[in-house]
Amino acid sequence: MNVDDHIFLWNQASVRLHDLRHIVMRAGEQLRSYQLPASAFLFSVRGSGLIRFDGNVHAIKNCYMAHAGKGTYVDIEEIKDELEYYLILYKAHLPLPCRQELLRLLEKTQPFHIQYGFTPMHQVNVFVAISRMKQAWNQNGNLDKLRAKALLYQLVCELMAQMQSQGIGVTVPNLVVQAVRYIEEHYAENFTLDDLSSLLNCSSRSLQRTFKAQLAVGPIDYLIQVRIQKAQELLRQTNLGLKEIAESVGYTDSYYFSRSFKKYTGFSPSMYKENPLTSEMRRQSPSLLSRYSIAGQKLWKYNDHIENENHSHSRDGGAVPMYKSTKAMLALNLMLSLTLLLGACSGGGTNTSNSGSSATGASNQVTTQSNTTQSGANQEVKKSETRTIKHMKGELTLDFKPVRIAVLDTQYADQMIALGELPAGSVITTGDGTKFPEYLMDKLKDVHVLGTKDEPNSEAVVAMEPDLIICTEFQDKIYDNLSKIAPTIMFDRNEDWRDTLITFGKILEKEQEAEQIVKDYQEKTSKLKAELATKLKGESVALIRPRDNAIRLHTVEHRTAAILYTDLGLTPPKPAMDKSDTATMISLEVLPEVNADHLFVVTDKANQALTDEYKNSSIWKGLKAAKENKVYEVNTTVWIAYYGPIAINNIVDEIAEALL
Repeated sequence: MNVDDHIFLWNQASVRLHDLRHIVMRAGEQLRSYQLPASAFLFSVRGSGLIRFDGNVHAIKNCYMAHAGKGTYVDIEEIKDELEYYLILYKAHLPLPCRQELLRLLEKTQPFHIQYGFTPMHQVNVFVAISRMKQAWNQNGNLDKLRAKALLYQLVCELMAQMQSQGIGVTVPNLVVQAVRYIEEHYAENFTLDDLSSLLNCSSRSLQRTFKAQLAVGPIDYLIQVRIQKAQELLRQTNLGLKEIAESVGYTDSYYFSRSFKKYTGFSPSMYKENPLTSEMRRQSPSLLSRYSIAGQKLWKYNDHIENENHSHSRDGGAVPMYKSTKAMLALNLMLSLTLLLGACSGGGTNTSNSGSSATGASNQVTTQSNTTQSGANQEVKKSETRTIKHMKGELTLDFKPVRIAVLDTQYADQMIALGELPAGSVITTGDGTKFPEYLMDKLKDVHVLGTKDEPNSEAVVAMEPDLIICTEFQDKIYDNLSKIAPTIMFDRNEDWRDTLITFGKILEKEQEAEQIVKDYQEKTSKLKAELATKLKGESVALIRPRDNAIRLHTVEHRTAAILYTDLGLTPPKPAMDKSDTATMISLEVLPEVNADHLFVVTDKANQALTDEYKNSSIWKGLKAAKENKVYEVNTTVWIAYYGPIAINNIVDEIAEALL
C-alpha cells in the first residue's frame, strides 16, 4: 500500500463522523453478519477473539486497530474473556468538481473502503485520541461535534504515520463476495439492483459489470436462482403450503411463483413435491428445523446489536447451510427429474404443441401451429410467409408473425411503435426515474416492464410468455438462457436505426412501411440540412453529457452525434472529429478548448445536479456558447436511449428549433 496516496486523498476528502460506540462483548458471545452502514475503524482495548471482514480473519488481542468500508460484513467470534472495543463510523467523499487524476487515484486506492488490521506501535496515542473523541461525541453541542470530527482527523494522522512506519498491508474488498452474501441472506426480501449497490457504496453499473465478470450472471438473475433453489429445498423437506413457500422465498403472489418455478425447473411446484421420490429425498434429509431457517441467516442491522454501551446481546438467527449432495441424493434427484419428465410427456388426453427453438445452433427453425392463441395475448399467431432473419448469433427462420415480443433494449419499442405495433414487454431507462419517456407513455402504459437494459428481469420475461425475444450484445452472457424461454434474436445495439427498422419490417411483415419511414426521414433531413448550412455558415456544434464527475464529448462516430454531423451536415469541433471512439471524456477545465459555437447538453435526473454545478462555474460561464446563449439542454432518454425513428425525428425537430 502506498500510504502517501492515502494521506493525499484524506487531505482532499470531505469527512463526516457518523457514529461512535463503545461496546463490550462477554466470553462466548458472537456477532454474526453485521453489515457496516458506513466506513469504520474498530479498535479493541482489551480481550481477544477473531474478527472477520467478508471472511478475511483478523486475530484480536488487546490493542488492535482494524478498518473496513461500507457494506462489509463483520463477524466476531471465539471471545475468551470480555472483548471491549470502539466502533468509529464515518463517511468520506471527494468534493465535486475535482480533477480527473484525483478520481482515478480514489478508484485505484479506495482509502475509505480498504480492509486492514494491525497492532499499533504507539497504542497510548491511539487510545487517547479515541477516548477524547468519544467524550466529545457524547456531548450535544455543535462545538463538541466539531471537536470530535477534529479528533477523527487526529486519529487518522496517527494511524497513517504508524502504518507508514510499520509497512501495513491492505485488502481491497470484493464487491461480488459482499453482494452474494447479501443476496443469499436476503433472498426473501424485496430489493433492487440500486438498493444493493447503495448498500455496497458503489454504482449499479460497476456492480453489474463486476458481478457478471466473475459469475457470468447479473445480481438479479443470481437472486432468482437462489430463490428457486430455496423453494426446491422447502418443497422437498417440509409440508408448508404453496403460499407459505412462495412468501418465504420472496414472492408475494403464489400464482406468479408457480409460473416462475415451472419456467426455471420444467416442473410445477405441486408436480415437483408430490412425486413419490420426494418422500425418499425427505428421508435422506434430517429434521428441517435443525438444518434450515426459512428466513435465512439474520443480517444484523446497525441498531440491532449496538443498543447498549456496555453489552451487545448475542442474536444468532441461524445459518442457512449449504447442503452437499451424497451419491444417493444425486441419484434420487436424477430419478425424480426423469420420472417427472416422463410423466409430463405421457399425458394421454393432453393436447401439446411445439413452438420449438434451438438456443445454441447457428440457425433456429421456429414453427407455430396455425390459429394457436398465445396465453395472455388478444391476437392470434398465424402462419405466414417464411422469412429468414440474420442476426449476431446466426439466423432465425420465421413462418409466423410474432405478437408477444419482448424487447430488451429501449430503442426497439420506438421501432415497433413507428411501424404501428407494440411490444408485449420492454426494458426501461432509469435516468428520469419514470417507466417510459413522455413521448411514448400513452402507447406503452400497459406494456410489461422487464427491468433495465443492464439488468433485465428474467422472471418478468418468463411471466409474459413471449413468442419472440429481441436483445443486443449487452445480453450476450444470458443469450442461451433467453433462448430457452423463446426464440431470441440479437441485434447490434449501435447498428444504424434505419437498417434495424428494415429488419423489424421483415419480422413484423411491414417492410413497405419501414422503407417509407426511411424515405420520409431522408427527405426531411435533406431539406433541413440546406437550411442549416445557410443559417450557420460553418459554426461548430458539440454534443456533450456531464457524467461521472467529468464531461463526455460525443464524437462523429456516436450514433446520435451522427444525426448532427452526417444527417444534417453540421460542423463538429476539432476534438469531436476523433474516429477512434464514440466519445471522449474531458474535464470541465478542458471544455473551453472544445470551443464550440453551439452546445447541446444531454441531461436527466441522474446528472442534473452535476450539470447545474458545471453551469454555475466561472469556466462554463466563460464559454463562447454560454455567453451567446447558445447552450441547449436536451433529454437523455430521447437523445441517447430511444434510438428509433420517432425519437430521431423528435431530435431533428429539437435541433431545427434551437438552431434556426
